[in-house]
Amino acid sequence: MDLETSFALASALGIVIWIVAVIVGLLLAYLVIRFGVFHGLRAHTRWVDDGKDVRRYKPQPYETREDRRS
Repeated sequence: MDLETSFALASALGIVIWIVAVIVGLLLAYLVIRFGVFHGLRAHTRWVDDGKDVRRYKPQPYETREDRRS
């Protein structure tokens, strides 16, 4: 293999390694953000559910917002 071919292969390999590294980094960032949002929403739902007074208010499946205001 001559010098030009070796340089071309090394350059192509370097570019491929950078592309793969960027894709892996973006995938990891996506997963971290997704798990963070999921955990936050789950914690918020539990916080809201724990604050409900089930003795005072028991929602009915047919009840609308207007019914609760009166």
